[in-house]
Amino acid sequence: MKNGWKRGFRAAAIAAAALLVAGGAVAVAGAAHGKAAKKQVVKQVVRAGVHADVSLVRADGSTDAFAVDRGRVTVSSATSLTLQRPDGKTLTLGVSSATIVRGTIATGRPVLVFSRNGVAFRIRAPRPFTASVAAPAMAKAKVVHVQVNFIRADGSTGTVTLDRGQVTASSSSSLTIKRADGKSVTLAIGTGAVIRGKLVVGGNALVFSRSGTAFRVLARATAAG
Repeated sequence: MKNGWKRGFRAAAIAAAALLVAGGAVAVAGAAHGKAAKKQVVKQVVRAGVHADVSLVRADGSTDAFAVDRGRVTVSSATSLTLQRPDGKTLTLGVSSATIVRGTIATGRPVLVFSRNGVAFRIRAPRPFTASVAAPAMAKAKVVHVQVNFIRADGSTGTVTLDRGQVTASSSSSLTIKRADGKSVTLAIGTGAVIRGKLVVGGNALVFSRSGTAFRVLARATAAG
C-alpha cells in the first residue's frame, strides 16, 4: 500500500478517535490528501465533541481501546490532570512518565487527552508543538476498523464507524469490502452519501458509516499492496 494512502487512513482514524462528530466528517475524510488537511483535521477535532470511546481492530487481528476527552485544565501536577469538559463534566486522569505531552499544559487552557483505564498516554495542548497527528495506539499493524462512540458539548451522543479494505462487491445501494484482518463488511449506501474517487471491485475503499449505512467513501480504483 502506498505511503500516502496509509498516512491518510491513519490520520482519518486518529481524527475519528479524537471526537469525530457530524459536520466534522468532511474535514476528517480530507485527511487522505496530505499534511495541510491533517492540520485542518486537528482544528475540526478540537471544535467538535467533548468525549469519545474508541475501539479499533488491526490487520493482524489485534485490538485496542481508549478514550479521548477535550476540556480546559483546572488542576495539573506531575501525576494527574483535571479538566472540565464543555458539557460540564469534570474529569481527573492519571499522568505517568510514559505520557507523551505536546504543547504547554496550563491552568485555564484547553487540552485534548488520549487515555486508557484512566491514565493519559498522550496530551495535546496549545502551541508550540511539533507532534504528528498519529497516536501510539495506531503505530502497530495497520488499522482496518475503528468505532467511535462520542458525546457532544450539548450532551447528545452518536456513533461513527470506519472500515478499510478491498472492494469485493459494489452497487448503487450497497458496498462490500474485505478488510485485511479477513472480515468482510457489507454496508448500505445512504441517500446523499459522498463518494470520492473511483469505486470499483478490486480497488480499495475507506468507508465512514453510521448504523450500517455508509455516508462517505474514499476510494482508489487500483488496490495498492
